[in-house]
Amino acid sequence: TIDGFSNISVGNETSFMSGSYLYANDNGKLTVGSRCSFNHNVNLGASSGEIIIGDDVLMGPNVVLRAANHVFNNPLLPIRRQGHMNGKIIVENDVWLAANVVVTSGVSIGRGCVVGAGSVVTQDLPSMTVCVGVPARPIKRR
Repeated sequence: TIDGFSNISVGNETSFMSGSYLYANDNGKLTVGSRCSFNHNVNLGASSGEIIIGDDVLMGPNVVLRAANHVFNNPLLPIRRQGHMNGKIIVENDVWLAANVVVTSGVSIGRGCVVGAGSVVTQDLPSMTVCVGVPARPIKRR
């Protein structure tokens, strides 16, 4: 499924398996490089924010990237009425995000990084590292 088609750019030889959802509505922007491969049920949510994905990136099934978060500062107002805080996610070239990885707004994942299954990325990850956990942290160099 694609929502916000005019704000989405996908490079050559990039493939998406069934159930994937790309959206860049509400002035969001989604840019995907060339030769990328996205498994089933990948969710790339650039609504109100921006996601930039480099070349040769692999994403396993059920990976979620969301470039905006809900605002919830006012306890007297329902969260759904408080709007969103926009952000940006950058995934550099030659990155592998394994199954069920979640990437939150405001982070960069460095070139050649591998993020293990089930990890939650809440901070920048250095290039050429293997990262795992909740939150994801480097455990070794590649």
